[in-house]
Amino acid sequence: MPRKRFLITLFLLATFGAHAADPLGDALQAMDSGRHAHAAQLLQPLASNGNPLAQYRLGMMYYNGQGVPEDEKQAIYWWKKAAAQGYVEAMFELGSAYLFGSQTAKFVPDPDREAATWYFQAASGGHAEAQYHLGLLFLAGKGVIDNRQEATRWMRKAAMQGHPEAKKALASMEAAR
Repeated sequence: MPRKRFLITLFLLATFGAHAADPLGDALQAMDSGRHAHAAQLLQPLASNGNPLAQYRLGMMYYNGQGVPEDEKQAIYWWKKAAAQGYVEAMFELGSAYLFGSQTAKFVPDPDREAATWYFQAASGGHAEAQYHLGLLFLAGKGVIDNRQEATRWMRKAAMQGHPEAKKALASMEAAR
C-alpha cells in the first residue's frame, strides 16, 4: 500500500509540476488568443523585473494600442529596456519607430539619425530586415551619409539571409554599375 501511495503522489507531483505557473507563456498565449488586456497585466511585472521578451512584447502592445492605450513613448521606453539587454527585435522596432512613428520623431532632435543608429545595432546583430533598412538609409543618405558602398554591403548581408526585397535591391544596384 505505501508503494501505491508513493506512486500516486509521484504522479500528482509530476502532473502539477508540468502545469506549474509560466507567466510569460501565459501572457504570450493570452496575446495569441486576442486577450490583450490580460496579456498586458501578465507582462507588466515580468517587464518591470527585466525580462527582455516581456519588455519587447509590452512595447509592441503600447505601440499598437493592444490591451493598453496606444502610447509610442511607453513603447520606446520598453523597447530601450529590451535593447539594452541585446534584444535585437527591440532594436529594430526602435529604428522603425523613429523612422515611421507618428509621435516618436518628436522625442529626439534627429529622428533619421536615431533610426539609423538603432537599425545599425540590430543589423550588426544579424537582423535581416534591419540590414535591408540600413542599406536603404545609406542609399538615400537619410540619417547617415549617402554611401552606395555601405548600402551594398548591408543589402548583401540581408540578401544572404534570404531577404527578398534586399535581393531585388542588390540586383538593381549591381545592374546600375
